[in-house]
Amino acid sequence: MSEKSEIVKLTSAEISGLWSTYMNINVVICFIAHFQETCDDPDILEILKESNQLARKHEAEIEQLFLKEKIVIPTGFKVEKHVVSHAPKLFSDVFYIQSVLQMSQFGVATHTANLTMSAREDIRKMFKQYIDDVSDFYNKVVNCMQEKGIYIRMPSMNYPSEVDFINKDSILTGWFGRRRPLLAMEVTHLALNAIQNNMGKVICTGFSQVTKDREIQNYFLRGKQLCKQISTSVYDILEENDVPLGMSSDQSLTKSTVAPFSEQFMLYVIGILSGLGIAGYGAGLSTTMRRDISAMYASFITKTGAFVEDGLNLMIEREWMEQPPKIAEREG
Repeated sequence: MSEKSEIVKLTSAEISGLWSTYMNINVVICFIAHFQETCDDPDILEILKESNQLARKHEAEIEQLFLKEKIVIPTGFKVEKHVVSHAPKLFSDVFYIQSVLQMSQFGVATHTANLTMSAREDIRKMFKQYIDDVSDFYNKVVNCMQEKGIYIRMPSMNYPSEVDFINKDSILTGWFGRRRPLLAMEVTHLALNAIQNNMGKVICTGFSQVTKDREIQNYFLRGKQLCKQISTSVYDILEENDVPLGMSSDQSLTKSTVAPFSEQFMLYVIGILSGLGIAGYGAGLSTTMRRDISAMYASFITKTGAFVEDGLNLMIEREWMEQPPKIAEREG
């Protein structure tokens, strides 16, 4: 660490990046605690153990940095408080590794974003190391899933055989007349959003199955329906273009009605997943060149945004929402 790093204070981007990373790591550790305790597949169990070790390492490093900088450590989510020990298995082993895959994909993306927004050398080195750690782990997860035949590949397509240029506005059409075939980047974002909403539907269903709070249960069921509607809309476009999307036939949910996590934790998780959904729809919107798909993504963002707001209100009403770092209020 350079001497300059010892003197220069952290920026708002660095503080928010570290805070969000710490909270996300807490979520991973809580999930993995239940997954490890109930996993039957030895190969997947090894993946879960490595995931826990990596998350614990990163958690401890951020805590040490907060202590050094005299920044309060977030309350976050601790296994002792938010994970129910010896709760029956709620999800399948295949769903466990699918979840870890999604977590590691999210980790690579967020660590990369935090690196590019950080100025201090020690923080840049920290996020660079996290990118390397999670990237290596991601490759192990993919290899394990491929060996088991449960990895969902993106749709295939013919290789481009010649260079071409767009010479008419049909590239933008989508409302009326014959719709042009999907572009590769449109297929990619549609497939990603389909996969993520399929997992979101399973999580919402599982959480609604075990919660005892009727208001929260109704919220989870609403999330299930929203995921289902979005998935159906996306699948319709893919099927219209004869684009196959392989999905796991695994029965992801058990019949357990015992909650493995606190209701506060489950609500927070749904908030994170909804935020990731909005980011995914925004990414899809920014790359599509068909008006009908743009309008579809815009409607997804509006509906999911309203869903997120209602979830935040549920957490605030119960005093479960921890305040993220904010700029100090100034008088006058």
